Amino acid sequence: MEEETKQIKNKQPNILFYFMLSIGLIGSLTILLQKIYRWALVDIFTPFFAPFIELFGYLVFIVCSSIVFVYFVVSKPFQRARNGIPILINIVVLILILIVPFTSLTLNLDHRFNKSEREEVIKMVLDGSLKPNVSYNAAIIHLPEKYRKLSKGGGEIVREGRGQDTHILFYTYRGVVDNFAGFIYTVDGKSPDEMLFGDFIQVKKLEKNWYWVSAT
Repeated sequence: MEEETKQIKNKQPNILFYFMLSIGLIGSLTILLQKIYRWALVDIFTPFFAPFIELFGYLVFIVCSSIVFVYFVVSKPFQRARNGIPILINIVVLILILIVPFTSLTLNLDHRFNKSEREEVIKMVLDGSLKPNVSYNAAIIHLPEKYRKLSKGGGEIVREGRGQDTHILFYTYRGVVDNFAGFIYTVDGKSPDEMLFGDFIQVKKLEKNWYWVSAT
């Protein structure tokens, strides 16, 4: 009986440690995945609700980090090396979030993986088989089902200009009013024209003919 009692007492710190480790991982994974899939969350929850989802993610991280920090502080000195692992994981994740440009990485991956399909759409736009098809804007093209994933915020692209001045915009973020971000293909390869899309906050050349822009 005494032996069983000792075994139970020995197991309790291990159970508590793994419970705290789980809490730390929940906080870290929540904020990390939120950062990686930020644009997808905006597309799913709309630009109006996405900030609240993002705020909730940060609150989860703060609460989980606070719990595992208290667990570390109240631990006995000989247990702190192990019991500090959960808060250490959260600290490492926080540093990663602050220094790693997750937005740039996800946008570059988006461009690489979807470039060929976007160029299929561009070819159809330029040869006239895909034309503006919505009543409320003469520049917007609602994409066929197969290609809607290529442009966030409803699967629509924007064609501006004609001939060598043609610009085709695929949204990566579509704001409530005028602000947006996305990939722009320019037929002549020149930098996108602000007169066509509004004031650019950022313009980044990805490769020949391709740019990523953020605008207000």
